[in-house]
Amino acid sequence: MRTTFSRPQRIVTGAVTGALLMTTMGFGSDAFAVNGEPAPTAGSPVNGVNTLKMSLRTGKLAPKSSPKLLARAREMILRSKIVKVARQQIGDRYVAGQDGPNAFDCSGLTSYVFKVAAGKDISRSSFTQYRAAHHISRKSLRPGDLVFFFKRGAHHVGVYIGAGKMVHSPKPGQRVQAAAINGPWYGSHISGYGRMIPAA
Repeated sequence: MRTTFSRPQRIVTGAVTGALLMTTMGFGSDAFAVNGEPAPTAGSPVNGVNTLKMSLRTGKLAPKSSPKLLARAREMILRSKIVKVARQQIGDRYVAGQDGPNAFDCSGLTSYVFKVAAGKDISRSSFTQYRAAHHISRKSLRPGDLVFFFKRGAHHVGVYIGAGKMVHSPKPGQRVQAAAINGPWYGSHISGYGRMIPAA
């Protein structure tokens, strides 16, 4: 039997498919649309995500849209917010014991990002965040997940933003920055990867 989709269903399905492909392929923040940015062109990789966000805001979702598909779409939007807030802190100072809004240590940054972007309390230390996170493989890593470092524990943590990079607050004398998780030092000190936003 041939199935005919209404126009809203086609819009949402296309947008979600685009969002899922971008996340699976590991694009960074450039793959996410964020509020306040200019509308992308038809050829832009974020076009599907913007369309999806508009559809969710206006409620123009087809009544027969798959609940699982819509849940996955909302997850992608939440992850884009986490990436956006993390990137907004780049350039802020490292200060031990601080959790924002203008200075951070490593776990202070991650706790601030999740509180602001997702309204979620994820505890305050890298150790407790590591224990609370759902541990995942490198292959499963998505933007908005956490990356932990030092092989004998979780002494350092950053927010994964895609494309093999994280935003983190490194150490005294440095500022919040984006860095490759597989760089010369960090690549040899990874403890693991953690998920605070359940996968839909």
